[in-house]
Parts: sequence; structure tokens; C-alpha cells
Amino acid sequence: MLSRVAENIYWLARYMERADGLARLISATTNTMLDIAPVVKQQVRGWDQLIAITGNAEAFEKGGIPASEREVIDFLAADVSNPGSIAFAIKAARENLRTTREVFPREAWELVNNLYLRSKEMIEGGLSGEKRQAFLDLVTHENLAFTGLLNGTLCNDDELEALRLGQFIERADMLTRIMDVQGSAMVGRMEDAPKPVRNGVWLMLLRSLSGDQIYRRHVSPRMRAQDVLAFLLKDRKFPRAFQFCLTQVERSLTALGGVQDVDDPLHEMGRVLYEADIHGLTESGLHEFLDGLQVRLGELHDRINGRYFNQE
Repeated sequence: MLSRVAENIYWLARYMERADGLARLISATTNTMLDIAPVVKQQVRGWDQLIAITGNAEAFEKGGIPASEREVIDFLAADVSNPGSIAFAIKAARENLRTTREVFPREAWELVNNLYLRSKEMIEGGLSGEKRQAFLDLVTHENLAFTGLLNGTLCNDDELEALRLGQFIERADMLTRIMDVQGSAMVGRMEDAPKPVRNGVWLMLLRSLSGDQIYRRHVSPRMRAQDVLAFLLKDRKFPRAFQFCLTQVERSLTALGGVQDVDDPLHEMGRVLYEADIHGLTESGLHEFLDGLQVRLGELHDRINGRYFNQE
């Protein structure tokens, strides 16, 4: 496979997963702002902090506008000129797929192109009120359909491994950001909150990752901070857990024959995860821990970029 084709497939997967992750992130923030902050009567991560967590602070500040709910949603969801928005990710995914259409089934192009057209129409009409959640649901559902379609139709070859590589690196990164919004905001600040509210924080976090039912079935019917964090960080079977993503990345790199070239950040993340004191993270330091994982994911991407791309 040509490095140019591999890079386009890798970024196709990253952009689709990024659109999905941003949609889940905005939904999680909306739930936190509406349901949690008024009850605990404390400042939780707000719309300005959402900009910072997504790594878009510098670009947003250039606009010179206040970080109100409407402005932040427009910037992260609808602003196609912002490389960190859902609209940009969908457009970029469509462009990457257009240049690699021969690799994928016809239905993949139809799905992504339809997502592009429908999301563009919704954005042009404004994302206020119920339309915002309808837009976020559309992005999440179509990404699930896209992932299922390709896993059910592509051969287990280099193209599929390049796709999975991009998908699970991006999913791991977005997981840490979603956990940062809800988990870090409340760690160590819930002592006075009623038990149903404390449970609600972790339940919403799981729901934003489609993991609440699996957690109840495989971990516990009770919502406890320590159990939820351990599940999302260390579970080896839940497809949206960090450890699962890390295992899939290593598996794809091994199949592509290059794991030895990028093993430093990969193994460092495995070590950090293994040694993580989950109980301690429920009391303080969760934000710094997640931030460290994001930095190492960036280092891993740089190694992959040097190993597989820019070779022609």
C-alpha cells in the first residue's frame, strides 16, 4: 500500500472518530451544565474550559468573542473553518474518502456523503434548541454505521489495519477529553452532593460513551467513581476503554510490521496505565493524568507519521 493511500485512510478514520467524539463531548458538557452544576452549587467545567480541553483555545481567542454557550457550540460544531470542529472533521473525512474510494465499498461513500450533506443542511438552519441534539445524534449514529459497515465488508489487510490504527488512536484521545469534562470536573468536589447526584455524574459519563449497560452487566449495578474510572481506563473488553484502544493500536501496528519503531510511547502509556492509582485519581489529579495520556498519544502519532507517511 502506498504511504499516501495509507495516510488518507488513517486520517479518514481519525476525522470520522473525531466528529463522533466531539459530538459526545458537547452532549456530555450540556448534560453536566444542565443537571449537575445547579445541584452541587459549584463551578464545573464550563463552555470556555471545553474550548481548552479540545485544544482550540488559541484559535478561539483570535475571534475575540466571549465563550458563551452559543459561541462555543458554533465554533466546535458548525464552524467549517475551524480545524477542531465537527463540520470540518466531516468535510475532511469526505475528502479523504473521495481520494480512496477504490479501497472501500460503494456504501461507504454514500454514507459519508449523505452525512456531509445532511449535517451541512442542519448547520445552515442553525443549531439552537432541539436541533442541536438532533445534529449530535446524527453524527454519532452515522459514525456507528460507518464503523460497522467497514468492519463487515473490508478484508483483513493493510487498508483495514490503517483504518483501525487511526480510529483507535483518535478514540483514545477523545475518551480522555470526555472523561476530563465530566470526571475531572467533579472529582474531589462532590462530598456535599446527594448520593443520587454523585451517581448521576458517573452514569452520564458512561452513557455519553454508550457504556452504562455494559458497565452494569460486567462491573457492578452500583455507580462508584473508582469502579467507573477503572472500567473506562483499564477494561480490556469494552471498545471505548483506553486499554482496549491501546491494545488495538498495538495489534494494528504489529500487523503493519512497524510496532518496534513506535514502541516507546506505546509501552510508556501501557506502563502508566498499569501503575495508575485509580483510588487516588478519584480524589485528585485526574485532569493531570488524562493530560499526560494525551501528550503521549501525540508522541505516538508523530512516530507513526514518521514511520508510515512522508515516504514518497
